Amino acid sequence: MDKMKLLIVDDEKDLCRILSDRLHILYGVSPDVAHSGDAALKMIKKTPYDVVILDIDMPGMDGMETLKQIKAVSAKIQVVMFTGHGTDETRRMAEVLGAFSYVDKIDGLPKLAPMVEGAYRLRKMLEDTYADAALNEYS
Repeated sequence: MDKMKLLIVDDEKDLCRILSDRLHILYGVSPDVAHSGDAALKMIKKTPYDVVILDIDMPGMDGMETLKQIKAVSAKIQVVMFTGHGTDETRRMAEVLGAFSYVDKIDGLPKLAPMVEGAYRLRKMLEDTYADAALNEYS
């Protein structure tokens, strides 16, 4: 797998460190980390991330609003919601807003890692599809 550009957004600093370490071991990537929605959006406007792991319950801008803003910046960025405070309603809302998937923190890394990998593959397919469409447009 190519090196994915990955961003973890969660106000729990210890969790971010653990996720970063584990994802580095699994995929050889060094994820960037933001501890708020506002910080994440500033980073996303500067760096073309492939996948964002996003918590829902954060002080300030919550994960749902952050998801909306991420999709407004770039619809191709794939977002995996990772939360310990989820409900069926938040799951449905995340889907409506364009999240790739939704994982409960209770399920942990065993479910998160395959979702991140799937999100990255979709991101790369979208990139290739847009490139093909652009080439066909000008051919």
